[in-house]
Amino acid sequence: MLYAINRWLIKPHCHIVFFHSWFNDTLLIPCALPPVLLAQRWLGLRSHDRFPTLGEITAHVIGWSILFEVIGPHILPTVGDPWDAVAYAVGGTVAFFWWRWIEGRKIAERPANFDWLAPHYRWMEWILAGPKLQRCRAAFLNSLPAPRRALIVGQGHGRFLVELLRRHPHVPCTCVDSSRRMLDVTRRRLAAHGLDAGRVEFVHADILDWPAPRGAYDLVVTHFVLDCFRPEQLAKIMPALAAAAAPEARWLLADFQEPPAGFAKWRARAILEVMYLFFHWAVALPASELTAPDSFLAQCGFKLRERRTFEWGLLHSDLWVLA
Repeated sequence: MLYAINRWLIKPHCHIVFFHSWFNDTLLIPCALPPVLLAQRWLGLRSHDRFPTLGEITAHVIGWSILFEVIGPHILPTVGDPWDAVAYAVGGTVAFFWWRWIEGRKIAERPANFDWLAPHYRWMEWILAGPKLQRCRAAFLNSLPAPRRALIVGQGHGRFLVELLRRHPHVPCTCVDSSRRMLDVTRRRLAAHGLDAGRVEFVHADILDWPAPRGAYDLVVTHFVLDCFRPEQLAKIMPALAAAAAPEARWLLADFQEPPAGFAKWRARAILEVMYLFFHWAVALPASELTAPDSFLAQCGFKLRERRTFEWGLLHSDLWVLA
């Protein structure tokens, strides 16, 4: 349709170079790639019917650029134009994010899948944030009384658990994570640090469905996990976790936030936009923006004892206490 509109309505009445030279080139990937992949599926060369992957789009942009702009001029009466290749890439980029948006809407109710990211999460965190996230996780550990039983939700790669067991080696812990591979990474990290995993219960479950035992834990930990959920999901998760808290339980929470004003606010907003875009694409993260959990914690009877902020207000670490 867009090709027809450009061919019959725009080009005859418009002298803008883009519409005459490159508009149709931007349609190459979004229009031609799906039929090609469908043919590959019929021939058994493709094992699924999902939207084109980033690798498939990149390969076809490169392949068609070479075919049309390098080889083509030697066998056809055409002239190679490097801007055509740029148009292929632009159209492929727009199509990629459009397809991911559609796919994200279809899988919005499924839990995020961090399995493929698990082996890479540690070095990615170090490159992008250095020790900053771990500093947030451990902000209150030195002042925390020895817990009788701890619940850690969304443990990830296990760095907080290592520090907790170093300080309190005999505390029974329950680690709940929707990624089996993240739990495996955590087990290996404990072994690498010579820590006993015998008192740690690893639970592979979606926290939205996990039946938390009531009143069982005097320490609840949710570091960099609540930002993965939409408000209606937090409205279900937070009361369930609060019900698992014993009287006077402490809740440790480290996460991102958006400062109230100024350059720090716009800097944080840009970082959060990129972060959510990446994780939505990489792991099908259900949330698309940050939801502060403060009101949910207050409704569940917790009071904020102390908050520490880091990195120009982008990061915060909280100590909440059940009143």
